Amino acid sequence: MIDLLLFNPHWRLAWRLLFVALIVVISWLAFSPHPPQGADLGWDKANHFAAFGTLAVVGMQCLRPRAHRRWIVLAVLLAYGILIELVQAHVPGRDADARDVVADMIGAGGGVIVHLLLMRWAGRLRRVRSHAR
Repeated sequence: MIDLLLFNPHWRLAWRLLFVALIVVISWLAFSPHPPQGADLGWDKANHFAAFGTLAVVGMQCLRPRAHRRWIVLAVLLAYGILIELVQAHVPGRDADARDVVADMIGAGGGVIVHLLLMRWAGRLRRVRSHAR
């Protein structure tokens, strides 16, 4: 099953829909003057790290496997992180903070690395299974 989810291009649309859903939820949390406390990890930077790490993993799955896709994902997430801070500067009860963008990018970089490791692990598993047949 993991082979289908990670390697089959027919799943790319599902990954893209998940990415859009994540953007909608994260935007709602980021732009809401008082986001629900249940969605808080207890430290603002951890929230940014987790959100952008997740977006990076899913974003990597949205694009066809190519060497430069990680740079596309990182550039899009950098732009999104900056957009969030620009909007938050105008939302009552929220503040723009450049350190949040740094946390976003650390999370996104971590997500790209997690995706790379996941793909290597799944690729090895796939090769072992095909040799066992």
